[in-house]
Amino acid sequence: MRFTILPATALLLLASIGCTSKESVVLEKPVLVINGTTVTTKQYSERLALRLRTYDALSAKDEANLERAKEETVKAFILENIARTYADKNGIKVTESEINDQAKKIQSSYPDEFSFRRALADEHIAYEDWKNDLSLTVLQKKILEAITAKLPEPTEAEMKEYYEANKAKFQQVAKVRLRQIVLEKEDDAKRILDQLNEKGEMAKLAKQFSIAPEGSNGGDTGWLDKGTLEVFDQAFKMNVGARSKILKSPYGYHIYEVLKKEPEGRLNFPEAKDKIRAILKERREQVAFSTWLEGQVRQSSVKRDDALLQAIKVTTRGS
Repeated sequence: MRFTILPATALLLLASIGCTSKESVVLEKPVLVINGTTVTTKQYSERLALRLRTYDALSAKDEANLERAKEETVKAFILENIARTYADKNGIKVTESEINDQAKKIQSSYPDEFSFRRALADEHIAYEDWKNDLSLTVLQKKILEAITAKLPEPTEAEMKEYYEANKAKFQQVAKVRLRQIVLEKEDDAKRILDQLNEKGEMAKLAKQFSIAPEGSNGGDTGWLDKGTLEVFDQAFKMNVGARSKILKSPYGYHIYEVLKKEPEGRLNFPEAKDKIRAILKERREQVAFSTWLEGQVRQSSVKRDDALLQAIKVTTRGS
């Protein structure tokens, strides 16, 4: 069971080697050798500490939890080695620009930079550790794409068969797509509404003034299911092209216009076809990738110093 450490009482978890006065020497000893690549005790301990960061001190010292985390860490090193080896052999690289683009995409789902950093802090994750993990995730995605690039597309018959067996999945609630501006203060919302009434452009004003994440995209919310948020319920009663009055929610003061609407109902096969193709394609890719990965794991040479792994203990700062 995982526990979230309360920030007010958190003790930083550290993986360390007890039982020796020559700790610096021990930390450089290989604890794993994966396909000829050495993982030192220090590297392993640091990775283990990151894995234990969401445990409280008592849970992290529990032997069962610790052994499970150790084995998960070993597996993570093996999978990373396989990914990096394949990438090197096949000329697959991840650029800093690709990492930054992906980071921006993730951060855009938060209201602002502070909220994103606070979320990392709540999980006791350093930004650089998060970015390193993100780099590996991007690399693994590129490897997946390379390995599955030549897989055949789902056939018409396969897609129809899936549709007939899963019709309930294509029952959809009413949806609406909006362009909105969200302001922190009602007075600001009134000023923006005045500008809109004077033929101001909502997309332009959203980019300038909206505090919502989609503001940078001209206020386009994308499709919203009915019931997503109470403040949007009014939109389902409005015509396409209509604009709301100022509406208050826990997120601020909203002004929106209706871009598109879709009624409640079940998608027919032609309407569901693209979605089905994506589902079947993803399923096929996952099977192919899992099969490839299992083969790579079986072929890997993994040497481990179990005595040294056993000697790695968890201590807490100040204990």
